[in-house]
Amino acid sequence: MHSHHSHSGDYVAHAKDKLEDIVQRALDRGFTHFCLTEHMPRLQNRFIYPEEAELKYDIDTLAEIFDKYYNHAINLRNKYNTSLLMKVLVGFEVEGIDDLHIEYALKLINQYNLDMTIGSVHFVNLIPIDFDQDLWYKARDSLSPATTRNLYVEYFELQYKVICSLKPSVIGHFDLIRLFEPSDELDPTTGKLLRDIHVESDWPDVWELALRNIKYVVSYGGLFELNSAAIRKGWSSPYPKSDFATLIHQSGGKFCFSDDCHSIDQVGLNYHKVLDYIHTLGLTSIYFLDLDDSNLTFVNSIPVSQVASSPFWNQYK
Repeated sequence: MHSHHSHSGDYVAHAKDKLEDIVQRALDRGFTHFCLTEHMPRLQNRFIYPEEAELKYDIDTLAEIFDKYYNHAINLRNKYNTSLLMKVLVGFEVEGIDDLHIEYALKLINQYNLDMTIGSVHFVNLIPIDFDQDLWYKARDSLSPATTRNLYVEYFELQYKVICSLKPSVIGHFDLIRLFEPSDELDPTTGKLLRDIHVESDWPDVWELALRNIKYVVSYGGLFELNSAAIRKGWSSPYPKSDFATLIHQSGGKFCFSDDCHSIDQVGLNYHKVLDYIHTLGLTSIYFLDLDDSNLTFVNSIPVSQVASSPFWNQYK
């Protein structure tokens, strides 16, 4: 089993548990490949999160933390990969805030010896969209027009900049913009409740942007994560929801597993529900990042039938 997205309390203020304890938990649960992907540093103090401010972090602190993380992660990669029990890959999660941060992410990619990257967007118009409901509204209200539809447009435009500039190995939580969407609110562009919006037919401009992004990722061989964190946050499915997941599948996209864990107890959490989702989507293969004999990253795959027959799933019964 694999995960391409993880965090620890050693290096992320809103996570808990030590990095090595999380890696060990993955090994104990039967993972064969586990990617370490702490967040990249942000470049301005206005992007410091509240829990970081409480710890008196600033941008210099974040840069120091990232460097410590990288060296720690490389040591763990050497330790676990030498044991041949589990392959650990070292990367980071992009903060696609604006052009400056995208350029900085490219600098980090060139500076550090990385196995992979997660391409994510957590901000729209410089405001977080997955931290809480109030900030999601603030991001939407900062736009003109201040509609959910336009928020989606801006999200997918920024995502496109991230994927074109960085070609990340894995696209993180493709439709994260939906996390705090109020389902019972009226969409002024269609007169429908947001929960009744069918993106392809009701917001074709948004649909075309998502399709453009998907096609670009497919063109360079990136993976799309089926991120189980959405389930622990109240969704019935992982990210992305079935409309975008089906579009990715029909466009030739390749899916991988991610738990986006922020603690020991979230390693592999709800993976059995992700497997059910995989069957619903009709996928025949699951993809994962692997290391060859020269420790170079390549995309590997396994038939869904083989995944489903693994004794890994016994722990969910």
